[in-house]
Amino acid sequence: MSYSQFIRYVLTFEAIVLNAGTGLLCLAAPAFFVGQFTDQTVPPVPLELIRWYGVLLWVLTFFVLRILPARDNRLLAPAVEALLFGDLVHLVAIYLFYQALPEWSFSFIIMLFFTCMLAILRSVWVYRYHTHTL
Repeated sequence: MSYSQFIRYVLTFEAIVLNAGTGLLCLAAPAFFVGQFTDQTVPPVPLELIRWYGVLLWVLTFFVLRILPARDNRLLAPAVEALLFGDLVHLVAIYLFYQALPEWSFSFIIMLFFTCMLAILRSVWVYRYHTHTL
């Protein structure tokens, strides 16, 4: 299996399991989503903002799943680059979250793990794409 095929499997897993699953959780049960990270009670309006996050995750899922069947790395490259940028910004957000709530919950650790792994895999793919070694 080529690295390009491998990254497509990774992106499919991320889109369906991580993004669509988390998006559904944010839409259907925002308090439960927040409860995975903290036992603090969140007022109704911020919970509604969590639903908006769920909407964005579903849009992202649709975008990725729409591009993957094309099997054209020229279409995939800007998407992977954008996702890598998102990973880096997400790492900043994770740091800021930890500053506000310095607890290593299971959900926090899983979020940090997947963000780091996806950033590494995407970085390798982007590097190999631009050096024509895919």
